Amino acid sequence: MRGSVQVRALAVLLRPSPAMLLAMAALIAWAGYLVVIAPDDLRGPYVVLLLCQSFAASTGYATRARRGHFDQVLAGQSSRTGFALVHASMSIVLGATAWCAISILDAFGTGGHWPLGFSPKALAAFVYVSTLAWALSVPFSRYAAGVCWLIVAIGLAGSGRLLALRNNYAAVESAWRGIWSGTGSALLFPPVMVGELSTPPGALIGLIVLAAAAAVGAGVTFIVRYGLPLEDVE
Repeated sequence: MRGSVQVRALAVLLRPSPAMLLAMAALIAWAGYLVVIAPDDLRGPYVVLLLCQSFAASTGYATRARRGHFDQVLAGQSSRTGFALVHASMSIVLGATAWCAISILDAFGTGGHWPLGFSPKALAAFVYVSTLAWALSVPFSRYAAGVCWLIVAIGLAGSGRLLALRNNYAAVESAWRGIWSGTGSALLFPPVMVGELSTPPGALIGLIVLAAAAAVGAGVTFIVRYGLPLEDVE
């Protein structure tokens, strides 16, 4: 019962903006268009969705908590762990829904073949971006992590490092030295896992998933352990 109350409350408190809903709908429409004209390659919508998810999952916590927005949900709880996990799930659900929709369209476009969005490497990239965006935004406000990630992406592109990261990821070998190097590229710029056609070693995918789990753990720990003084905001 308590969990359902949290879900309903956070569905209202964390509801996405109309602009974000429109962006997700536009991506799905774009994927549907590509299924008709170029069904063999839907990497574009997946990559852009990762960028959108870095904003959508960046719902923030601390700023709103200081203003008392979550007081009624948190009142009387002996532990905030469940609340933190529900908060993370509700933050990620919009992007996950769009990702599944594009993947289904991808499956139809490739004649029922396994879609890119449901491949292990693409799922790992999506989960990593989603959890990292959520966790990084927890100490701050909404969209904080998305803005930071966009700045990093622009900085990498402007300095000419994006191509180097892509090549480093594409050239990864089964040796641990190559896996660590490729993992670093994927962690810094996750879209390479979707944009690059090569399949990485399972160990690299596992390290990305571990990084996602660590991000969730950090975000949950912040919510559980840190008390935030209320502030008056008119």
